[in-house]
Amino acid sequence: MKRNQQKILRLALAIGLTLTSCSDDTIPVDETTAPAAVNAKASITTPAKGHFDLDFSNSVREFKPNLKLTTAVEPSECGDTPFNEVADYYNDLLIDGFISAWDGNPDAITIILEDYFAINQIAAAYEGKNTDYFGADGEYTNYVKQQVRSLEKFWGMANLITVNGQHTETLEDLDFIQYIYENYSSAPPEEIDYILEIAENFNTNSDQIPENPFFASDGFATFDRTIVIGDGIVTLLEETGLDPKVVWSSILAHEWGHQIQFLNFDDWQYPIPAFNDTPESTRMTELEADFITGYFLTHKRGATYNWKRVEDFLSAFFNIGDCGFESPGHHGTPAQRLAAAKAGFDLANGTKKKGQILSQQEVHNAFLSELDAIVGTSASRRITK
Repeated sequence: MKRNQQKILRLALAIGLTLTSCSDDTIPVDETTAPAAVNAKASITTPAKGHFDLDFSNSVREFKPNLKLTTAVEPSECGDTPFNEVADYYNDLLIDGFISAWDGNPDAITIILEDYFAINQIAAAYEGKNTDYFGADGEYTNYVKQQVRSLEKFWGMANLITVNGQHTETLEDLDFIQYIYENYSSAPPEEIDYILEIAENFNTNSDQIPENPFFASDGFATFDRTIVIGDGIVTLLEETGLDPKVVWSSILAHEWGHQIQFLNFDDWQYPIPAFNDTPESTRMTELEADFITGYFLTHKRGATYNWKRVEDFLSAFFNIGDCGFESPGHHGTPAQRLAAAKAGFDLANGTKKKGQILSQQEVHNAFLSELDAIVGTSASRRITK
């Protein structure tokens, strides 16, 4: 095992935003654009994993780069949201961009449609590559830093959490890609040279690799007090019509909620074990992070959102719900996620002493008292004051 693989084994996240609940492992080839070397009736089958042995056995990982959005179970009270349409659009662009530059080499599938995602996770979580700015051109850097300071003060967590940006431009650096393979994989030098040739071909000849937002669509928190937010997930949500600043602050506050859960992991009691890699467990901890987000964003001494912004952040959590009831990564239906965020808003808005900040334990207790009602939400709640 290479020297930095030890770090990967510590990656335990509670990612806040869901792109899919259950992914289809086959990606149909467009017969009009498939290279001659490929049977037009064939399909691209993404491998189970690439060159990087990322251990998520003790984590709640949500984004799987298998790229097709499907659902494991789709009862009548759960369905697609505008976010699914946006994600499908960029998914199709990415696949078309891959096919346009593909010569039929099956190894390219592993490298571009598996390894690239892992490389960008490693870059953002452990290597500090391009992590000190937010937004493709750094346009949200000051805003995110201000939000971090506000969260630190509100929750009494000064200098405890590191927040890193994630960007597609990281994957344009072939020297860095080589470094990651050398230090985080077991690939020998001759194989790495071969991989870099493939990477250079796609980076040069595809208009979607690595520019597609999927390559920077992470949003996660680790037990070693790091939060990563990718430009891509913000882009996807912004294109549903939401204020991008609301998206940034909502994702950050949600991941901060997971850091609060980690901080209290040994003390907090839950009706079922937390972070237990089951649909019920994941849904519970994710809905609590939504609840914590709603409380902070609308509190008089938190982000102090006005009603228009409250509507936007509630809509954001509705959009990112999923219908994967059988998936260990199930985060709650759109209606449940909206209900959890709305319940957090109600807690902040209903406090008799408007300036009072409840302790982390008190907010946790308030969530547990609302959990059954939130989970029992079977239809979309109207967003009202």
